[in-house]
Amino acid sequence: MIKSRSMSKKFISSFILFIVIPFIITSVVVNKLYEGVLVSHYNEKTQQNMEQLSMDIELELRQISLNVAKVSNENELLPLVNSWYEEKDSVKKLEISTKIESKLDYLFAYQGEVNSIVFFSKNGQIFKYNDPLYKNDSDVKDSSLYKESIKNKDKVFSINNFNSSDDVNAYRIDFLFGISPEYSWYNTATEFIYYEIKTEALHSIYSRFTNDSVGKMIIADSKGEIVISPDKSLLGKNVSQVEYLKDINNKDNNIYKYNYKKDTKYISKYTSEKSGWTVINIIDYKALTKDTTNIIKILFSIFVVFNLFFILYCKTFFKDILKPIKELIKKMKGIKDGRLDEITNINTNLEEINELGSNYNKMINDIKNLMVERDLKERERSKEEMKVLQAQINPHFIYNTLNVIKLMAMISKAESIRKVTDSFMKLLSATFRNESTFITVREELEYLDNYADIMKVRFGDDFNLVVKVEEEVRNLYIIKLILQPIVENAIVHGINEIDGAKNIIIAGYVSEENLIFEVEDNGRGITEEEVESIFTSKEKSNTSFNHIGIKNIESRIRLNCGQGYGIKIESEKNKFTKVKLILPILMKQES
Repeated sequence: MIKSRSMSKKFISSFILFIVIPFIITSVVVNKLYEGVLVSHYNEKTQQNMEQLSMDIELELRQISLNVAKVSNENELLPLVNSWYEEKDSVKKLEISTKIESKLDYLFAYQGEVNSIVFFSKNGQIFKYNDPLYKNDSDVKDSSLYKESIKNKDKVFSINNFNSSDDVNAYRIDFLFGISPEYSWYNTATEFIYYEIKTEALHSIYSRFTNDSVGKMIIADSKGEIVISPDKSLLGKNVSQVEYLKDINNKDNNIYKYNYKKDTKYISKYTSEKSGWTVINIIDYKALTKDTTNIIKILFSIFVVFNLFFILYCKTFFKDILKPIKELIKKMKGIKDGRLDEITNINTNLEEINELGSNYNKMINDIKNLMVERDLKERERSKEEMKVLQAQINPHFIYNTLNVIKLMAMISKAESIRKVTDSFMKLLSATFRNESTFITVREELEYLDNYADIMKVRFGDDFNLVVKVEEEVRNLYIIKLILQPIVENAIVHGINEIDGAKNIIIAGYVSEENLIFEVEDNGRGITEEEVESIFTSKEKSNTSFNHIGIKNIESRIRLNCGQGYGIKIESEKNKFTKVKLILPILMKQES
């Protein structure tokens, strides 16, 4: 069976399937393609910049190394330094010192990268050109720079950030160079030359490539220590100590993504084959793809606006279709609940919808006519059934009643015989005289009194029949002989089989626009299975007054009053049984 859906849901699902989803897929695909092109161009440009930056830095480092080597090979400078070591006279020592500084000023007159130069003699003498950054001379001799230089004569070595822990230089990286010149005729005492080179030259080169960069560029030396970075907290750290850079040397590709916290970073690197220095570019992937994200946002904004206009148009277009159809559905649900006055008034500019409403109204009128016709036939059939019931008085009941009269004639006074005979005659009169289905509650109770008098004679005057019906209820109309079979059941099957006080209470009242009668006895009670069998059994009582059972009473109620009325039974074994009749409130006699 095909699962049905509403027209609006089907339209919405089709709209989503054929318009929204293809648009989203297309937008995502185009965005990814555009992102790929953008990233590719960015990578190409970044790689070129990093390669050029690396080359420029390498040239600068080479130039610094040449300057360092030039000092160690200067055949006029080193003899002056050796003389300064040996001179004892302070005045002459000062003169030599002035000559040395003049010579160094001349050598580095056009180069501002030198911060300090320190000459160490083999006998412990130290000459300082400008104040170095370090605090203790012993720190220099304990450094790897000194040890490596001593082992390898005339070879330039360098380290970074030597003894830069004071507050002034906490965020400064300086390049430290060292060379141990060979002993010769012009160098008889200098063991080691220490250089502090300023990083301004490298920063100048660095700034040329980073002013228009959208990422963050970092430079690390051959040992992986970060020497230049816009983030000062990274200076001096090894790349392995930075979370998003710790695996950079293990990556086969020079470009890769790294998920860092909640962000994705796009990392590029370039390592110089000669110096071993690495240029690293880091950019947040969101910043890299910002343009594509903005384009997607604009596209989605346009799409949302388009959808709003389209929905507004559809709402106007389908109003004449969906609203009348929903109205018809609502009316049809009312018909299902028994409301046949649900006539619709559809007025649209669509011919098909108007015709649908007209046919619906015609169908309602036809149903009403058919139901009226059916009700008339059912009422006629009910009257015929009642006539048949009236003609089928149980012979056993008549025999038992006459037998009572006979016995009373033998052992009782004539007044008692007259009374029971009179009650019997009134009961027979009620059965045969009035052909109407409905009588007043007052008349029904009178017939019930006559019946009770007969039953008291038959079963002994040992049960009490209590009637609690208000006066205004007695003037209402009820189906004829509807209480008598219930009271008969209470006597024969309820209280007759118990010892002690035997009570039957009849209550009649109006509740929630219904007429309610309750017949309650304190007899043996019945089980739930027995209650169910009462409404399903097709057998008739052979000992009752008129063959009418509980099931037949409920059929009469629903036939004459409608499906919303009937009988409910409550009972508890060996305690009580209560039969509740739910009837309409009738102020006049029905036909």
